[in-house]
Amino acid sequence: MRTGIRAAAVAASLALASWGMAGIGTASAASLSCGNVQYFTGSGGHAGASVRCVGSAFTGKIVCYKPGYGNYTHYGNRAESGGTSTTWCDLGATIQSVTGVSS
Repeated sequence: MRTGIRAAAVAASLALASWGMAGIGTASAASLSCGNVQYFTGSGGHAGASVRCVGSAFTGKIVCYKPGYGNYTHYGNRAESGGTSTTWCDLGATIQSVTGVSS
């Protein structure tokens, strides 16, 4: 009887520990740190930028401004933590901001 109680206690402890670890993993994945933004001009004259982020998978986000149209947002490729995402504005537009968003 005592062995059954110990086994149940160990199983409950393991379940709580694994649940706690899952919570820790979720919390750390939510913190995204982005930097190393690089701006460039494409061969057709399009403004573009790349951003590198760590902490979780992410997608680059660029806010562009085009006269007569206003601000709009484009998203780049999805990249894993530590990778780079590249995004482009339309021809004749300028870059207002560049960041990454968790994905």
